Amino acid sequence: MKNLSKCFLGMMCLILTAGLTIPADAADERLAIGTASTGGTWYPLGGGVANMINAHVKGYYAAAHPAGASLENIRAISKKQDALALSMPDTAFQAFNGTEAFAKKPVKELRGLMSTYPIDIQFFALAGGKIKTIADLKGKKVAVGAPGSGTEAMARYVLNVFNMTYDDIDEQFLSATETTEALKDGNIDAGIVTLGTPAPALIDLATQRDIIFLDITPDIAEKINKEFPAYFPTTVPAGTYKGQDKPHHTLSWMGIFVVHQDMSEKLAYDILKAVFDHKDELDKIHAQFKTISLENAVKGMPIPFHPGAQKFFKEKGLIQ
Repeated sequence: MKNLSKCFLGMMCLILTAGLTIPADAADERLAIGTASTGGTWYPLGGGVANMINAHVKGYYAAAHPAGASLENIRAISKKQDALALSMPDTAFQAFNGTEAFAKKPVKELRGLMSTYPIDIQFFALAGGKIKTIADLKGKKVAVGAPGSGTEAMARYVLNVFNMTYDDIDEQFLSATETTEALKDGNIDAGIVTLGTPAPALIDLATQRDIIFLDITPDIAEKINKEFPAYFPTTVPAGTYKGQDKPHHTLSWMGIFVVHQDMSEKLAYDILKAVFDHKDELDKIHAQFKTISLENAVKGMPIPFHPGAQKFFKEKGLIQ
C-alpha cells in the first residue's frame, strides 16, 4: 500500500507539472506542446509554459505531452498537430533548410518563438568497468537516443569526431529514461543523453548506481565549436551528481521553442509576455529554468523569429 501511495503521488506530480489542469472554459482553444521524455527537463518546462498560458492567456488551454523530441516535434508543428514544441537548434536549422533528415523536404513554415537554456550532452557508464573514455565505447553496447531524435543526431556527430560510427558500436535507440533504466539493469554498457543539468533521470541513476561521466575535453569541444557554433564547450561542476568528484567537460546547446508561421501574431506575443511577466513561476519548477532570461531568449536562434516574437523582443530592445 505504501508503494502504491508513492506511485499515485508521483503520477499526480507529473500530471500537474505537465500542465494537465482542468480548463476553466470548455470552449477554450486547445494548444498541444511537444516536449521530450519524462526523465529530462523539457517535459516539466513544457508543462510550466502550459500552466502559464492557462493562467495568463485568455481563450486558450494548453497541455504538454511527452514526445520523441526534436525531429518528431518539428514534424508535429509542420502538420499543426502541436502549437508549440521544443527542439535542438541544429535540428531546427536542418529542417528549415531541408538538410539531413529533412533533405529535399524543408520545413519553411517553421518559426522561432524563444531560446531557453543550455542543454548538455552527457556520455556515461557504470564506474569500475573498462569504459573510462569515449574512445573506450568501441565494440560496446551504447544507447544513442530515441530513433531520429536530436540526441541521436548529436551523438552521431560527436562519435564521428572520435573516429567512430555505428559500425564501431552496438547502437541502442533509447530515450533518456530508457537509457538510465537499461544501464541500471545491465542491458547496455554506456549511455548518451542530452538533458538540462541537473537531470532528474541522471540524479536517480547516480543514487542507485556508481557512474562515471566521459569527458569531451575542452580542446576537442573548442574544435567542434569552430566547426559547428550551435555546440559550445561547457563544464558540469563537481558534485552536481552523487559520486561526481570532479568537473565534467562536455558540450551544450540552447533548446528552442518553435511554432508554425500560421500562429497568430497576438498569440505568440501573449505567450512570451505570459512567460516573462511571470518568470518566477517557472523558476520554482526546476533550478535550470532560472537561467531562462530575456537576454538568453534571443540567443542561438537558427531560424527566423515568428512576427509575434519579433514584436515582443523589439519592444524589449533585444533585436532590431
